[in-house]
Amino acid sequence: MSPYTTPEKPDSVHNEAIRREFEKQAASFSNPTFTHRLGWMIEELAPQPDDTVLDVAAGTGHIGRALAARVRHVVAIDLTLEMLRRGKAEADVVGVRNILFEQGDAAYLPYLDASFDLVTSRFAVHHFQNPKIQLAEMVRVCRPGGRVGIIDMVVLPEPKAAREHNRLERLRDQTHTEALSLEGLVNLLEHLGVRIVRHTTQDVKLSLEPWLASAQTPEEPAEQIRAALRAECDSGPSTGMRPFLHNSELWFMHTWAVVIGTRISHEP
Repeated sequence: MSPYTTPEKPDSVHNEAIRREFEKQAASFSNPTFTHRLGWMIEELAPQPDDTVLDVAAGTGHIGRALAARVRHVVAIDLTLEMLRRGKAEADVVGVRNILFEQGDAAYLPYLDASFDLVTSRFAVHHFQNPKIQLAEMVRVCRPGGRVGIIDMVVLPEPKAAREHNRLERLRDQTHTEALSLEGLVNLLEHLGVRIVRHTTQDVKLSLEPWLASAQTPEEPAEQIRAALRAECDSGPSTGMRPFLHNSELWFMHTWAVVIGTRISHEP
């Protein structure tokens, strides 16, 4: 057995919730918001012309489609068929032919060990119930010396602020499980056999109402989120989201991280 595999089985109920949620959200993924700072992410991943790339929990394949222009071949895998259909349609429109869209579970990647030069995932880790499972699979299918690149939102290092931030994220989208701190994400990858090469972060300003609308958050939880952010703006408890008013509208901050590492070989 590979040292990266795990006998744990993810919750199929949670997977079904993810499918339903992202079938609902699929149409919104053509919004330019979802390609925000994509150039920065691509540069950090440092794709090479001969790379074979796996984009895990790819959604519509934003990162995979962007990488395709700079590598040999990309496979984009996701649970939600509607997301994949939209991604393929968009790739076809612009003539991207070196990307394959496949339906599958990130916890059971249907590929042999050491199959890809670059394995990446963008804004998916905070949807995994136990990210060790999916990240271990990503490491397993990466070639020794190949790169694993994780892109995700990260929470503040203060535990209380991080808990509140994650609570509000779950109110917005029930498939959100837990965003990690940068240190937590780095430590997890290192534990799984990845030598961290570099990591970078950027703070991103987001307008609250479009963010709620993209997830089609029901009004009651949406109002709970608004109330928590307004309270912090009035010197109330920290939400971890650093809200502020701009033209009388609520905005907040996300921190996006790119963590790059190489798979350590465990061969004798």
